[in-house]
Amino acid sequence: MSYQVLARKYRPQTFEDIVGQAHVATTLTNALKNQKVAHAYLFSGPRGVGKTTAARVLAKALNCAKGPTAVPCNECDSCLRIAQGQEMVDVLEIDAASNRGIEEIRELRENVRYAPARSRYKVYIVDEAHQITHDAFNAFLKTLEEPPEHAVFILATTEHQKIPATILSRCQLFRFKRVSPDELAGHLGKILKSEKVSAEPEALARLARAAGGSVRDSLSLLDQALAYASGSLSAKQVEILLGFLPDEFLVGFASALLERKPAGVLDWVRQLVEEGWDIPQFIRDFREFLRQTLVEQLGKSKSQDMLQIAGRDVSLAEILHMIKVMGQCVDDMRWNDNPRLVLELYSLRLTQPFVDAGDLLRRLEKLESQDPAPLSFPRKRESTTPVNDKGGSPITPSGMTTAAPPPTSQPIVVSVPSTEDAAMLWKKLLAELWKRPNVASHMERARLKSATDTEWVIGFVDAFAMSSVQRSNDFLVETAAAVAGRPIKIRYVQDVQDRREGEAVTVVVPSVAEEQRRVVVEDVRVQKVLDVFKGKIRE
Repeated sequence: MSYQVLARKYRPQTFEDIVGQAHVATTLTNALKNQKVAHAYLFSGPRGVGKTTAARVLAKALNCAKGPTAVPCNECDSCLRIAQGQEMVDVLEIDAASNRGIEEIRELRENVRYAPARSRYKVYIVDEAHQITHDAFNAFLKTLEEPPEHAVFILATTEHQKIPATILSRCQLFRFKRVSPDELAGHLGKILKSEKVSAEPEALARLARAAGGSVRDSLSLLDQALAYASGSLSAKQVEILLGFLPDEFLVGFASALLERKPAGVLDWVRQLVEEGWDIPQFIRDFREFLRQTLVEQLGKSKSQDMLQIAGRDVSLAEILHMIKVMGQCVDDMRWNDNPRLVLELYSLRLTQPFVDAGDLLRRLEKLESQDPAPLSFPRKRESTTPVNDKGGSPITPSGMTTAAPPPTSQPIVVSVPSTEDAAMLWKKLLAELWKRPNVASHMERARLKSATDTEWVIGFVDAFAMSSVQRSNDFLVETAAAVAGRPIKIRYVQDVQDRREGEAVTVVVPSVAEEQRRVVVEDVRVQKVLDVFKGKIRE
C-alpha cells in the first residue's frame, strides 16, 4: 500500500478531533444535539485550519446511520465514504475555483430539487466560495435563501470579505482562527507518539512556529522532517532542514548591536553571507526574535531575554526602535540589488547611541524636583553711572555716550530706599524664585523699578511674561516677604524704559575669573547634571 501523508492519515473524523477551533466545534455539536441545523453555513479562515474538515464532519454527522448525531460513528457506509473522500451522490464537494460560472450554478439549482438517493441530507460543500462570479452568486441567491428541506450548503473561503452581503446575510458565519504554536506543538507530539517517533520539544516548537498557525502546514513540515531525520527528531535537524538560523547566531548579532560594536556587527553579516543564509529570511527571523524578547519582557518571562543576552538593561523603547529600523530595512531591500549593503547600513545605524526622549524627560523632572540652590557668582566690582534718556547708554564726564553693557539677568535698580539695599534683596528674590523655574525664568527678564519698605514695583517689557508672573502672585509675595523679613506688596507695571537723564543706576559686571569657574564646578546642580547625563565641562 502506498504511503499516506500525515495530513491525510490524521485528518480529524469528529468535532472533538479538530485542533484549535473549539468555538466552532461546540456550536455545531450543540446545534446537532438540539436539532437546530441551519440550511447554510459559511466557514471562513486562513488556509489549513480545518474548514473543509469541519464541513466533512458535519456532513457525516447529518447522514450517519445513527444520526443526525453530534458524534458520527465512522463505521457506517456513509461515514466511511465521506472520510475516504469517495464521491457520493448526496455529498458533493465543489471547487469554486473551476466551477465558478453561472452555468454551473444553474446546474446545481436543478439538481438540488431532487431528494437524496441514499442519505438523509444532500450536502453541498463549496470550497473557495469567494471565487464564484457576481452573476453566479445572483443566480444562487434564491436557492440559498429558500432551499429544499433536504439540502444543506456549506461554503468555505479564505476571504469572506469578497462574498456579497446578500449571501453573507443568509448564512451562519463561523470564523476559523489560526492555531496557536502551543496547540500545534501538542498536536504534533500526539502524532509522533502514534508514529512511535521521539522528538525534542524544541524541534516541535520550531515546526509549530514555522507553520504559521496552519495545522495542514505543520503536518507537511513534520512529514518532511521525519523523512530527513533517522529515528528521532532534534531541533538542530529542524533548523538545517527548514533553513532556520540558530538561536546562537541571533543572540550574537543582537549582542553586537547592543554593545555598540560596528566591527562585530559587520563580522556577523559577513558570516551570514559566507554560510549562505538568506538575508531577507534572516531579517524576518531577527524581527521575530526581537518580538519574542518584547513579549517576554512585558510578560516578565523567566526565559532568556535581551537583558540576559546583552548583559545590560534594554528599555522597551529601544527594542521598539530596533524592530522599526529592521522593518525599514526590509522595505528598502525590495528596491535594492545589494541586500548585504542594505543590511550593513541599517545594522550600523543601530550601533549608534539610542536616545529615549521619554527617559530624558523623566531625568529632567527628577532634577527639577530636587530644588537645589541657584548659582551664586562672586562679583568683582559694581559701578554707578548716569544713563541718558534714549537707549540707556552710560554718559561719560565729557558728555559722550559709550555702548551699554549687554543685557544680563541682573536687575537695574532705579529707586533705592535709604533703609535697605534693594539690589541685594532683588538678587536674593531671584535666587529663591528658582524653586519654581517657570516663574524665575520670566522674572529674570523683569527689573525692579522702585522699592520701599512696604511696596516693590516690578516692570516688564514683555506683557506675556508679566501676565505669567501675575498668575503666581501669591508665591511671589510670600517669597519677597521671606527675603525682606517683612510683608511686601508687589505692583506690576508695563516697562516702557522711561529712565531720565542723569539718573543713577547700579550695573553689575560679572567677571570671568577662576573663582567663578570654581563656583560653577562645585555647584550641586552642575554636579547632578554631570552625573545624570555623564557629561563633561568645557570652557
